[in-house]
Amino acid sequence: MNNLYLHTRATDDPHVFYTFWSTGLMTKGKVVTRVSVSDDRGIAAELSAAQYLLEDRNVCGHNKAGSGLRVFVTFGNIRKLLRAGSDKSHLAPYASFLRTRFLGAEVVVENRKIDWVDAKCEERVDQIDVVAPKAPLIEVQGFGQVELTSHAVEQYVERFGCNPERAWHYLRAIAREVKPLTQVDRSAFHDIKHRQQGGKFVLHRDKSLIMVITPPEKLNSHPRIVTIYRAARKATV
Repeated sequence: MNNLYLHTRATDDPHVFYTFWSTGLMTKGKVVTRVSVSDDRGIAAELSAAQYLLEDRNVCGHNKAGSGLRVFVTFGNIRKLLRAGSDKSHLAPYASFLRTRFLGAEVVVENRKIDWVDAKCEERVDQIDVVAPKAPLIEVQGFGQVELTSHAVEQYVERFGCNPERAWHYLRAIAREVKPLTQVDRSAFHDIKHRQQGGKFVLHRDKSLIMVITPPEKLNSHPRIVTIYRAARKATV
């Protein structure tokens, strides 16, 4: 089991937070996060710091996903965001990495047992500026970097019986081998809805899997995988 302990504190600057972290007795540090979000900055800061540590610093291992990962967090609303039960929906994009790449990781709220926060955390300090949530991205054949939505991952797990902890690894491999789909066997309503969004359909023939990819929603964003479903036999590339 890989454990990532986090503890976030406010500073005199309302936009700057310290997130102390540890993966063991000797591996510790601090992330100084400046956030631009107007509300609930502490939660946004802790989620952004966690994503940075897991994806950029690889503190729990390279190519890590949800399997065998346990994250201890400061704020109870982080767990609520993962269950879609929080009233802070504006923070959902900050938690999307835990619902996609790190789906299946155990998230534990722990804001009392913080005796591990000590002077050693000050020996390794990183600084990040957060102006917007960082989207979870995978490489899709013919599209480049594409945002993988939590909705699409949930559909893949449900419709293909995939272990949630392995979903990100499987979808990354599948996405590198898809081909454009020329004939879609899908309900007319569904087809029209995604066509109106400019959606494109791609097929992985061996997996009988179709992904629907829509264009970027705003400037400097990425195309998005919005749904995944099982292909009918007559779907062709």
